[in-house]
Amino acid sequence: MRIKLALLLLVFGVIYSTNVSAFNLFDNFSLNGGTVIYFQGANPSITSQLPSPQKGFGEVLDLALNYEGKYFNFYSRFHNGNGQGADKLFADYLFANLNTLADDNTDDNYDLKLLEAYLSFNFFNDNLNIILGKTEPFLFIDQNEFANDEITQFIGKPFVNNIFFDVEDRYSPILGFAYTSGSFEFSGFLQSIENHKVFFDGKEWVMEETGVHHYDENLASGFQVNYKADFHGLKGNYRFFIYNNTVPHFRCYDDLSDPDRKPSLIRASGFGLSFDQYVSEKIGVFFRYGKSYHNVHHYDNFYSFGFSIDCLMFENDSILIGFSKINGNEKGFKDENHFEMQYRFFLNENMLAAFDYQYVENLIDFPKADLTAITVRLTLSF
Repeated sequence: MRIKLALLLLVFGVIYSTNVSAFNLFDNFSLNGGTVIYFQGANPSITSQLPSPQKGFGEVLDLALNYEGKYFNFYSRFHNGNGQGADKLFADYLFANLNTLADDNTDDNYDLKLLEAYLSFNFFNDNLNIILGKTEPFLFIDQNEFANDEITQFIGKPFVNNIFFDVEDRYSPILGFAYTSGSFEFSGFLQSIENHKVFFDGKEWVMEETGVHHYDENLASGFQVNYKADFHGLKGNYRFFIYNNTVPHFRCYDDLSDPDRKPSLIRASGFGLSFDQYVSEKIGVFFRYGKSYHNVHHYDNFYSFGFSIDCLMFENDSILIGFSKINGNEKGFKDENHFEMQYRFFLNENMLAAFDYQYVENLIDFPKADLTAITVRLTLSF
């Protein structure tokens, strides 16, 4: 705990005293990163059947070591985090969680984890970029200018990523590319996923990762086309992507409690849209849509949309507002509706303070219940 606090204070002191974007360790090597300190509380409308109001602090610390060479670049990111916020109790009642900040956190674990480490190679005047190593597929598909970064933007899952593809997200060995030709960018990936074993644990059928990779099995893949628009100087992106994951999944409606009947296993696949567009110098809008196949989830599709306004009252502030609807595909799973509003203020180029409000309707198993969450966070980067 003392080491954790010391690291946070060190980063804070460096940022407060100097507005540097990175530390140059020596030739071609640099160190950068940041930390987020947040407080989140959530309150359900039905307190007699749902968990009592949940609140607590959380921290996220990321350190990235970069190498920029003549023939290749290298990137690595170490992560340390603790605290789940409202997700600690309410994640089981939501398909799209409230706190993407805590996705990589583990409670009561202050170890530094290596999440990403990959090489990148540029060809054809930097129009083609090849990446090989360990990272997540969101590096290649489903980006968004206004709704993609939980560190500085929305924190509710429907406004960060495609919620169906997010379920398939992992940090594991990957080969990816991005190629730009005029106003179009093409990108994609092929990722190896750990083998899984299926067994009955005495109560129900479960699936666990084995920690072993067979590189000719359990592959995830995706491909994206992005049209980069420019309407009289107002830039935008219009992305369409598909994904497929051959790792075995249970069907959402299968009975997993029968020890004599092993459930059928299926793959996961779907497609998505992710649009963002500036409509003025300080106003941007976004739209995201996702569709899931094969009855992997109790929800068929979802969409989210919203806008971002910069310099609302001051030169360094913004307001972000988003709406989302997740459409249920079975009786008992009503549409899950999300609303998020965030006000953020840049104290300087390295420090961001934000106040976030979320409202969710129709919780899993409690279709008449709703949930309100408040988050306050301070983001520091260098």
